[in-house]
Amino acid sequence: FHQLTVDPNTAHIYLCLSESNSRITSAGKVQSYPDHPDRFNYRSQVLCKESVRGRCYWELKWSGNNGVRISVSYKSIGRKGRGIE
Repeated sequence: FHQLTVDPNTAHIYLCLSESNSRITSAGKVQSYPDHPDRFNYRSQVLCKESVRGRCYWELKWSGNNGVRISVSYKSIGRKGRGIE
């Protein structure tokens, strides 16, 4: 078991992070995050600080009527605009 923590410098402004940076919720309103070159500005995305390799799986809890999307990415993914990734 390895706990992942999200990188607050990458969090989209409509995502709310817990104090421990281990929980993410859809805020529904703009969060007051400082500007950062790593921040996503189009899609509600966030990256983890830790890298993963080999076989991995995620356990998560979600509630509400909206779905959730979990994906694997690479550190150099584009952060600005719609992108093609």
